[in-house]
Amino acid sequence: LAKMKSAYAKDLEKHGSVMEMLQGKLELLSSRLEVSQTYECGSKRAHRVSAAALALASKLEDGEGAAVEIAALKGAAGGEGVIASAVGMIPPIAEEGVPTVAELQVAFDQSYNVGRQAAMVPEGRAGLEGQLMGMVFAKLSVPPSPEAVPTSEEEGNVTDGVLSLARKYVQVGDLEKAVEQLNKLKGQAAYVMNDWKSKAADRVSTERALKVIKLECALLNKELV
Repeated sequence: LAKMKSAYAKDLEKHGSVMEMLQGKLELLSSRLEVSQTYECGSKRAHRVSAAALALASKLEDGEGAAVEIAALKGAAGGEGVIASAVGMIPPIAEEGVPTVAELQVAFDQSYNVGRQAAMVPEGRAGLEGQLMGMVFAKLSVPPSPEAVPTSEEEGNVTDGVLSLARKYVQVGDLEKAVEQLNKLKGQAAYVMNDWKSKAADRVSTERALKVIKLECALLNKELV
């Protein structure tokens, strides 16, 4: 009987060791499975967000309406995080379409000419006569060089100088600096340039948002490598 008890105790101890080993393996497999599931979930989200961001970027860069794509990226990214914040930076008009840089460059020439005419209107002559005088003076005068714009009325027409600088920045595609210059305008010149300036500011905000979204998508995918 003593021998049987001893043998039983040894078998029990042996089985206990086996059970402990199996338990350890089970915990390890569970941990690996959890990591795998987390990776798979993260991978699916990254691909979903990246696909939505790519579709949105394509629309916005072409100046097309992007209401569906904005909603899709919002849904894929969730309500919080960097991408969600960046989507919030996109101007509402983007749902209908934001003019491209090329389109704004073409449109600026007409606005620039009207802006110069407004800048040339003599002070206190806001009526039709003043408008006609502005048109004549704008045609007869040479715009100041962007490298030597007047800083005071003694040196020349300051508003004309601001427009020349803005034109220079528009030509090289730097809309942000062009908008900064146009923000200095006052009076009639500011009024006639406001429509173009608003559209350019929308493009600047859109480009900033796209830059953040693309960078964040790149980081999301890099984390999964």
